[in-house]
Amino acid sequence: MKERDAHFRHILLYYFRKGKKASQAHKKLYAVYKNEALKERQCQNWFAKFRSGDFSLKNAQRSGRPIEVDETHIKAIIDTDRHSTTLEITEKLNLKEIDLTQRINICDSLQKLNEINPFLKRLITGDEKWIVYNNVNRERSRVMQDEPAKTTPKAEIQQKKDSVSLVGL
Repeated sequence: MKERDAHFRHILLYYFRKGKKASQAHKKLYAVYKNEALKERQCQNWFAKFRSGDFSLKNAQRSGRPIEVDETHIKAIIDTDRHSTTLEITEKLNLKEIDLTQRINICDSLQKLNEINPFLKRLITGDEKWIVYNNVNRERSRVMQDEPAKTTPKAEIQQKKDSVSLVGL
C-alpha cells in the first residue's frame, strides 16, 4: 500500500467518524490536494466499507487474474525441455489450483459465449501474410472477327497490396 493512499484513507476514516458524507470528504481532500486527491467514487467506496463495519485501511484481496509470472522463467523452462506440457510448467511455476480453475472457468465462459455469438469463426490463425489483390481482367471490346479480344482491368479497381496480421489461438 502506498504511503499516500494510507494517508488519504486515514483522513477518510476521520471524516466518516465526524459524520461527514463521502462527497463532503472528497471536497475537503480536493481543496488541499487538488488532482492528487482520491476520486469521489473511491471516497464513496471507502465510506461504504466503513458503514459495513470494516475499518481496515488496507485493500481487500482481489480475485481475478493471477499474479503475472516472469516470462523469462517460462522461456527457461521451455528451453530446458521443449516437450514440457502446460501442466508441468504450472507445477514448476508453483501456480495454485485456484489459478488453474479460474483459467478453466474463463475458457468455459468463452466457449458458451461462442455458442451464442460464434466469434471464433471470424478469427484467422497463422502468421503475417501479404495479399496482393489483382484486378479481374475482362475481355470486353469490339474487335474484328479474326482478332483476339483485348483484356482490360475492371474499372475503378486498382491493384493494391495489404498486410493481414493473423491471430494465433
